[in-house]
Amino acid sequence: MTIVYLPVVRRKFDAELAQQRFTATQAALQLVIPDLVSPAAPLGEPAELLAFIETLDQEPTALIVQQLTFTGQEFIDELISRYAVPVLLLAEEEPSVHGWLHLNALTGLLSTANALHTHGLPYQQYLGGVDTPQGAQVVRQFVSSVQAYQAVHHLTLGVVSDHPTGFDFSGTVPRALTQTFGVQLKHYSIDQAFAAAEQLAPVDYAPQLEYARQHLHGLDAEDPRAIKMAQYLTVMHQKIDQDHLGALASRCWPDFFDKFDSAPGGVFSQLTAQLTPVAEEGDIHGAVSMAVLQALTGNTAPAFLGDVTRLDPTDNTVTLWHDYGAYQLCNPDYPATAGVHPNRHVGVSVDGALKPGPVTLLRVHWDQQGYRLLSLTGQALAVEPQFNGVSGKVQVTLPVTQLLDRLAQSGAESHFALIYGDYAPAVTWLGRWLGVPVTTLDQEG
Repeated sequence: MTIVYLPVVRRKFDAELAQQRFTATQAALQLVIPDLVSPAAPLGEPAELLAFIETLDQEPTALIVQQLTFTGQEFIDELISRYAVPVLLLAEEEPSVHGWLHLNALTGLLSTANALHTHGLPYQQYLGGVDTPQGAQVVRQFVSSVQAYQAVHHLTLGVVSDHPTGFDFSGTVPRALTQTFGVQLKHYSIDQAFAAAEQLAPVDYAPQLEYARQHLHGLDAEDPRAIKMAQYLTVMHQKIDQDHLGALASRCWPDFFDKFDSAPGGVFSQLTAQLTPVAEEGDIHGAVSMAVLQALTGNTAPAFLGDVTRLDPTDNTVTLWHDYGAYQLCNPDYPATAGVHPNRHVGVSVDGALKPGPVTLLRVHWDQQGYRLLSLTGQALAVEPQFNGVSGKVQVTLPVTQLLDRLAQSGAESHFALIYGDYAPAVTWLGRWLGVPVTTLDQEG
């Protein structure tokens, strides 16, 4: 990404104070954005701004425009004519009342926002210093939202065969998906993948088998089904590398059990742990949800995709479950452990409990009105596994009976993606960059 910082100033105001705030802001931004592109000094005329942006080697991914003092719309007009990228507007609080109006920066922020709004361009604003904890958090959320925006616009998603019968929500309208998010689909046959996996020699699948042995507790590396798991993983990694896939939506049952004599949970757990998100039941929008959340972290942490399986009013929790989950998301007290699928009694499946911590849940939702992002935040609790497979209890703020009503009445799909950390502002801002409404499910109204 190329994030460009543009501090603008009218030097008839308090230029000395503006310079001080520029220096502090630039240093604070660079702590969050080490590769920040910035001028050496505030830009006092549109001609100075033009001269600076003409030196840029790459098109900006996003802009941070700071009103150090009041400026008119002539600065933003120059940018609007060149770029249609996410913008974070910053302005300093007026330092005092009485006497000289030192900065009048809020007026400049509103003037700039007016121009962007008039042209239908997305932006977010913040009044205050980014050299404060609150301001630094705003910058981090902005960066996360831009990372996700870029990732989804460049996402090629592998679709392995069709979704099972009864999972219509797992499908998509490819043209609408591409137009809204930029996502491209690449289709594969699960039968061909099974056949290719069975042809692999031990030297081919050994790295995946060793990875599983090191990360999945209790795995018998000589179990024929562990070998099948490693073989299929190797085939999927070949597809990922060959076609530059960023996520997968895969058919799972009954094919894995009936055609490959193996459970899908170990395969999808390991792929997700290796930062290729996988949505079972061929859930395309679930895979996009996972990819978005993973991108919010800068692709440093995996996402989980779970069924909403239980509500508990006694501790106001929602239980999420699936028969797979990235190894590193499990609580060390209940680590990812090799098991068998509880219905089919076939391995390799994965059992464990999600680790505690703040979490953000997301669903890329589609209905007759188009796309919408459904989100909520909560706290994953330190609890034992609720069921076979990987599960976690997430404590939310809205009473769970009301949350159920909001889920059902919004037509929410049963699969929600989860990531650790509170990324609620970033999700809201991502919706602005995409032009997609965001419904925050844990807020009343």
